[in-house]
Parts: sequence; C-alpha cells; structure tokens
Amino acid sequence: MQMNEVSPHYGGQIGLLVLASMLALTGCVAFADQSGSAGFLPGWSKGTSTANGIVLADSSAVQAPAATFIVRFKNEPALDPVYRNFRRDEAGTRSTFKAWAASHNQLDGLFLIRASYSGELILGLPKNDPQGRSARDVIASLQTIDNLAYAEIDSIATTSEEG
Repeated sequence: MQMNEVSPHYGGQIGLLVLASMLALTGCVAFADQSGSAGFLPGWSKGTSTANGIVLADSSAVQAPAATFIVRFKNEPALDPVYRNFRRDEAGTRSTFKAWAASHNQLDGLFLIRASYSGELILGLPKNDPQGRSARDVIASLQTIDNLAYAEIDSIATTSEEG
C-alpha cells in the first residue's frame, strides 16, 4: 500500500475572506499617507494636524515629578469626569482637572499624572517647583482643603532626594 503525502490546505476562499476582513478591521488594507518613515501607520496615529488645525491624535508626555501624591476628595462632582474618562481622554481630563484646581491655591503648580475609577488622583510636584515646596509642605497644604478625604506621599514613586 502506497501512502500519498497530502499538501497543506490554507482555507481557500473562506480563509481569504476571513483574512481580508481582519485586515480591513485593523486598518491595514489601505493607507492614506505613504510618505516618511511612519508612512505605514494610519493617519490618526501620527499626531498630525489637519488643515483646520485640529490635532487628530496627540500623546502628551508627563514630566518626571520630584514627588507624587495620592489624593482623594469627598463629594466633588466636578471631578467625576476626571475619574471616569482619564483612560479614554488623558488630555481632556487633565485640562478639566487644571480648570477645577485653579480655584484651589493649595493645588497651584501640581499636575495630574493619572486618575483611577475609584476616585484617587495621582498628582505630581514639578522638579523645579517655583515655590520651592517639599513633599511634606505640599501634604500640609493639601490637608487644609475642606473636602479632602486623604492625601499621602506616594513613597514608591517619589524621586526626591529628601529623607
């Protein structure tokens, strides 16, 4: 009895249809811009501006802070969009936080690093703080806010040279 070797089967027309569908869903079928070293990327991933000056995608880098703080506020509905939307819209929630923080002198100079769904904010103190505050000074200042639930130095992420 003779054994015949069977050639591999890759799915035929159905396999090609599935492959084409997957490529279409991931945006790999047609590229609008083929110029430059990032020409293979879809237009929305490049962070370029359109003729109207609208930024399609932008990654905003956060500078390494001198110290970070875990902060939570009680009964602050203005911050609800920050907690809920941070992962989807970092730039928008940072501007929302900045507008809210403008009415609190204790938050002057601090910037939002990230926010959690549970209502915690991670705030950063810039390395060259114009007011020359230490991490302990910031905590003492934050504790004067009426609706503060808690504020702690994030000791794991702190990069300050203080003891």
